[in-house]
Amino acid sequence: LAVTMDYSIFLLHRYEEEKKKHEPMQAMALAIQATFTSITSSSITTIAGFAALCVMQLTLGADIGIVMAKGVVLGVLSTIFILPSLLMFFDRAIEKYKHPTLIRQLRKLPSYVSEHAGRIVLASLVIMIPFVYGQSHASVYYDLISGMPQDFASIIGTSQLKDKFDMTTTHFVLVDDDLSTSQIQSMQKEIEQLPGIDNIISYETFAGPGIPDTYKPEAVSEIFENGGWKMLIVNSDYVSATDEINDQLDQMDTIIHSYDPDGLIGGEGSMTRDLIHTTDIDFAVVNVLSVVLIFMIIAITFRSVSIPIVLVACIELAITINMGLPYYTRTTLPFIAGMVIGTIQLGATVDYAILLTTRFKEELSKGSSVHQAVRTAGKRSSISIMTSGLSFFAACIGVSFFAKMDLIRSLVVLLARGALISVVCILTVLPAMLVVFHKPIEKTTKGWPKEGVNSYEKN
Repeated sequence: LAVTMDYSIFLLHRYEEEKKKHEPMQAMALAIQATFTSITSSSITTIAGFAALCVMQLTLGADIGIVMAKGVVLGVLSTIFILPSLLMFFDRAIEKYKHPTLIRQLRKLPSYVSEHAGRIVLASLVIMIPFVYGQSHASVYYDLISGMPQDFASIIGTSQLKDKFDMTTTHFVLVDDDLSTSQIQSMQKEIEQLPGIDNIISYETFAGPGIPDTYKPEAVSEIFENGGWKMLIVNSDYVSATDEINDQLDQMDTIIHSYDPDGLIGGEGSMTRDLIHTTDIDFAVVNVLSVVLIFMIIAITFRSVSIPIVLVACIELAITINMGLPYYTRTTLPFIAGMVIGTIQLGATVDYAILLTTRFKEELSKGSSVHQAVRTAGKRSSISIMTSGLSFFAACIGVSFFAKMDLIRSLVVLLARGALISVVCILTVLPAMLVVFHKPIEKTTKGWPKEGVNSYEKN
């Protein structure tokens, strides 16, 4: 809803603009023609951003990416083929019940940005420095249980185990059942010497090597020896998803593998350690891939080398500010936030940047100067961009009021805030960058209109 609403708003606002000069049928045709490049290129970049999530080792990324990409495709098709018919069919009713718009065109801001473009670009670079630091030092949690509602039966049960039996984190060690009792006991002694180990429970703890296998209690044997494996339950004093327990697990791995190279450690602590390693790789791959894909699509759309750099840099500034703020507000983020927020915010809000840049190019084609073109583009695009950003904000922030899981609530709050930050950056920093870097853009973009030359009249 939040992402694909943009395309409807872009088309609607352009239709209303064209309707002031043409009759409805022609106005709609011109509106579709004028916004088609913005809508299609924006949707493809958004799809590419979501598709990047599919390469994550954590399959949560593919689940989100496929559903979101599919939704964008359906949203674009609805906007191009269904929305125009609905708008024209209900045109009289819409005009009859129309009221003054609450969000008005920005008039002073585009002029201010045009006059102070160099200062704004410089200020954005200065502002980015503390947020880059904040983004790299923001606290992240991997403990899934702490983010769950505390009134869940499973959480209550886990809390009671910790309180009544002093169980903080439990490791489940699996080794080959060919290991002898003496080997198991020797391994246990080594593990018990590690810092933070409270106790170890195994069959060998209760039955020494003097008891023959024929006298093993079947009930106990089924628990500790099954399917070709022997199990040891190791209770740790350390909390999962901490450096202490990760170091403890690494030491346990070394000991276990000296007895059984195929030995395994299961449990919450081991799972979160694997999660940390996996998401670190996923974070790097997804962010680089999403930027590369979106860069290539913008480059092909505008037939330019420089425009994708300008647009992606502007959105990355917004993402950096969004992800750097939690460090200064002392907020701990869920582990998935870095990957999901960066990709979704880039894919979703680059639409606004493409819309403004397309309008800037259109105004240049009409013979406007760079400063005139950026003022007109900023003014004409401002309603669409602000409405889209506020719609994105509203759709996300509404979920945060009802979400019980901290993971979901954190994600939607970040997305909502990111939408507003992106709107501010695109209405201020992007126009300034288009003015400052216009000469390089003109030289590195095929078919880019020359300043002061009316391409329409020339054609």
